[in-house]
Parts: sequence; C-alpha cells; structure tokens
Amino acid sequence: MTSKRSLNENDIARLQELLKGTEAKLVTPKEEEAYTTSIRRWSRAAEKPAGACLIPKSNEAVSITLKYASQNNLDIAVKGGGHSTAGASSTDGGLLIDLNTHMRTTDVNAENQTIRVGGGALWGDVDAALAPHGLAAVGGTVADTGVGGLTLGGGFGWLSVKHGLVADNLLECTVVLADGRIVTSSASENEDLLWGLRGAGQNFGIVTEFVFRAHKQGDMWAGFMVFPPTPEVISKAVEAVNSIFTPDADGKTKAIGKAGSGIGFVKPPPAGGQTMFFVASVFDGPEDAGKELFKDVLALEPAMSTMAMVKYENANKLMQPPIGARVSLKGSSFELPIRPDFVMSILEAYTKFTDEVADAAGTQIMFELLDPTKIIEVPNSDMAFANRGRHFNAAIVPLWWDKANDAVCRQWSRDVALLFKAELERDGAATGGSGDGWIGKRGEHGATMVYGNYDQYEERSKDVFGANYERLQELKAKYDPTNLFNKLFAIIPKA
Repeated sequence: MTSKRSLNENDIARLQELLKGTEAKLVTPKEEEAYTTSIRRWSRAAEKPAGACLIPKSNEAVSITLKYASQNNLDIAVKGGGHSTAGASSTDGGLLIDLNTHMRTTDVNAENQTIRVGGGALWGDVDAALAPHGLAAVGGTVADTGVGGLTLGGGFGWLSVKHGLVADNLLECTVVLADGRIVTSSASENEDLLWGLRGAGQNFGIVTEFVFRAHKQGDMWAGFMVFPPTPEVISKAVEAVNSIFTPDADGKTKAIGKAGSGIGFVKPPPAGGQTMFFVASVFDGPEDAGKELFKDVLALEPAMSTMAMVKYENANKLMQPPIGARVSLKGSSFELPIRPDFVMSILEAYTKFTDEVADAAGTQIMFELLDPTKIIEVPNSDMAFANRGRHFNAAIVPLWWDKANDAVCRQWSRDVALLFKAELERDGAATGGSGDGWIGKRGEHGATMVYGNYDQYEERSKDVFGANYERLQELKAKYDPTNLFNKLFAIIPKA
C-alpha cells in the first residue's frame, strides 16, 4: 500500500483550480488567521502544521478534495470538533479538512424527535438546539466534544444509562467516501457501512451529516461533591458507589436507568492547591430521589458541593477543562468492586506527579461509572463497537501548559494506565488473550475492555475491535481500499 505524502505547491494549485465554484476555501500558512483557526485544537499538544486546510461549505467540495487526495496519495486529516488529544484530527504537512468552521449545523425535527447535525458540530450545539423542545440526544459528558469523533467511536454519555450509546441512537449518515462518492448510510441503505460507522467510523469516510434519535428530557440532579482525600472518606465513598452500581442477584443495580457518577482526584484553583477527592453525580430524576441514592456519600459531609437541579445542557457542562491547555486523555478499564486501597494508590501517584510537575496542577483522574444495563442489551456483534460489558472506563487526564513537559506528562498517563491494568490482572481479569499484546479480559458480551475514543498507547486496532476486526477488514476493502482514512486505529483492508 503506497505511503501517504505531504502537499506541495502543485497540489495546492491543482486543488484550487478544482474547487472553483464550490465556495470552499483552501488556506495555507500564508493566510495566517484562517489557517491558525483551522489547525487549532482543544488540546494544544495535538496541533500539527498542515500543508493546507480545506474549509468547505458543501459535500461537493469535500468530494472533489477526497477524490484528488486518494488519487495522489495525500495524507489527510479531518477536523470535526478538534477534540482528539491523540492528534488524529491533525496532519503534519498533509491536507486538513476542516468541517468545524462552516459545517456546524443543527436542524431539529421536534415532531419526529430527531436532529440532523453537521459533521463539524459540538455536543453543546446539539444540546442548545434540542433544549427549547424539551428534548436531548445522547452525547458526550463534555459539551465541547465534537459530535463526529465521539459518535464514530461508539460514545458514552450521561444519558447512556437510559438510551444506550451515542452510536445506538445514530439513525443515518451522509458520507463522502475516499473515491469522492457521496452516499447515505442507514438501516435501509448501505446498511453494512452503518454497521462499520458505529464504532469504527473514522476508517471509512468523512461523515458530513448525522441524524440522531432524540428523547424527552427533564431536569437532572447533578454536580460535584468534594472532600479531603482521607483514607476514611475514600473508603466510605468507594463502598457507597460500589453499592450503587454493583448488580444484585437479578442483574439490577440501584442506579438502573437513572444515574451516572465518577470518583477521582483534582487540585481545585488556586493553582498548586491541595489535592481533593471528588464524587460527581448525574441523577436523571427529582432531587429527593437522587439524594436518597447517594445518601451515603452525602453523609460524609463534603467540603464543597455543587449538587443542584439543572437542565441537561448544563449537566453536560460539568467537566469543562480550560481552553488553551495541553491535554492528554488516556483511557483504561476497571471492574467492580473498586478496592479502596487501589484508589489510595492512584491518589499517591496523582499527588506525587502534580507536586513534582507544578505546571500540571490541572490534571484530573476519574473512575467513570454509568449504569450499564441499557448499554449491554445490544450484543457486541451488532455494530463495530465491541466494548459493551459490566466494566467501566477510567479517564487519566494530564493537563499542562509548557511544551517542555509533553514527554513527562504523557509518560505519567501511561504509567497510571498500567496501574489500572495491573489491578485487572490482580483480579484475574486480564489474560492476554491473543498472544500479540495486552488486550484485556474478554468480558461480558466479549467486550474488548478498550475504549477507542480515549488515547491508547500500546493497544492496536485488533485490541479495540476484537472479534469484529475481520468483518471490518472486509468493509475497509470495499469502502477505503487504499487506506486514505488511517489516523486512528486504522484497519488494514482485507486482501
């Protein structure tokens, strides 16, 4: 397979000629303001200097550009929300296709309870469009996450406890393929492509429009409870969340269909402040019922609490990191029951790191807890996403400002991820499986225990897609045989 290359002046001149009449702009570093805006990323550490940036207003412009890139072996990247901390939406010297500038649209059909969303939209755009209609879509837990990246990687969100993954609520996509064809994919048209888009979608084309199912949504009891990180508080809080999210003999949890939560560590402002332990809670129901469910956490008397009845669009803004930082978002997995001693070991690693690297005082770690009952109703073979089970994601989020600290911050996130893997192995969960790298326990439903929307350093495509990988190879050969779309967990086409 021919390797991809950077743009040259001839490519830029030819593309400008081809794009005449499409209202698209092809900007180079010479057009500093527009170029800088296009290569800007949520994490400054993920930015790369593209050779040129296409800023399209239409599918036609994307089609022309992809056809040329495919025929000429150009390296491409696609910016939807620009939220990828792995650099998957950036290219060093290649062609960047920026959907975020103009293709950031929303169109609500309140009667049908659906929303059509442009490929460059953020989840905050979706929340704002649906809220006046009393509706919400399953989106990310951070409102400034891009719609495209989260959806195509499966997508967990606070509403997953009621309505499943983001991908479960995806009804239709408009896709521009590597050869320039513009196709619709749904349950009745190009169904095989929709299967692949739901979990491995970054491998098959550029989705310029999504159609999602929306749902009636009321206010939620949500916020943070913050505590001094004493062994007693951590032990009792961990016992409480274990009790809330561990299924009983009938497979039901106390949180079923209602609650998501997270426990972890943060250093609240001012900079260099004391490490604190937090419990985040999002309860989809009245305050009294939420307080009853989390009563054992409330009984610990938080030093600070923001818990209140809020609109869903505000609940989705609980975790808004500062703009302009350098961020990594490393993922790992864990199972219940969480051991308090393990949480204490994570506290030790967190405190040591943030004390030694003062620039990284904004770093966070969170054990994410979402009642999985609705999510695991769907088998892992029903779509490309292969990570459904009664396990949970951990988010290891170093946040720093000085480029000189890139290596040490990324290495620390790797080291903490290894602590989570060792904890799984301690319980006999991780067995190696394939013999060609750590895959982790094949959990309930054959779950891979690897969430591709978080940064991975050692895991590969087979680790992410598990038993679905071979079918994905066949789809790749059909829709992207030259592997134009190769930035994140690339699938090698089947010969």
